[in-house]
Amino acid sequence: MRELQTHESQFYDRMKPAEEMNRWYIQRLKDDIAKHKGAFLVAEADQTVVGYATLLTEVSSENERDEILYTCAYVGDLAVTKSRRGQGVGHALLSECEKLARAAGQKWMRLGVHVGNREARAFYARAGLEEKFLTLEKPLK
Repeated sequence: MRELQTHESQFYDRMKPAEEMNRWYIQRLKDDIAKHKGAFLVAEADQTVVGYATLLTEVSSENERDEILYTCAYVGDLAVTKSRRGQGVGHALLSECEKLARAAGQKWMRLGVHVGNREARAFYARAGLEEKFLTLEKPLK
C-alpha cells in the first residue's frame, strides 16, 4: 500500500505520506468491502506479497453522472510492486476481479485512475477497460 501511495503521489498532491498508510486505511478498505459485498485479493510470490486489489461488487451509481440508477463492480485499488510489474501479476488480479464481478451478476466494472498515470491507463486499456469520464479541476487561489 505504501508503494502505491508513493507512486500515486507523483500524479496527485492531496495524498497522505506513504508512512501514514497504516491501520486506518486497512480499516477503511475492510469497511468498504463489507458495505459493498467486496473482496480483498492478494498476489504472492516466494511467500511475499507482490500485489493486491480491492473489489467492491455492489456499488450504486446514485452519485454518478448516469441518469439511470444501477449497481456496478468497482476496483478500488490495484497495486503491483515495481519489481513485479510487467510479469502478469496485475493482469491476474484484474482478471480475478472481473470474474468475481461477473459471478456477482454485475454488467459493468469500473475503476478510477489518475489521468497522469499513463502506464496504468495503457494497462487498463489493454485489459478492455474504456475511459468514460474525465474530471477537470482548476485551483482557486
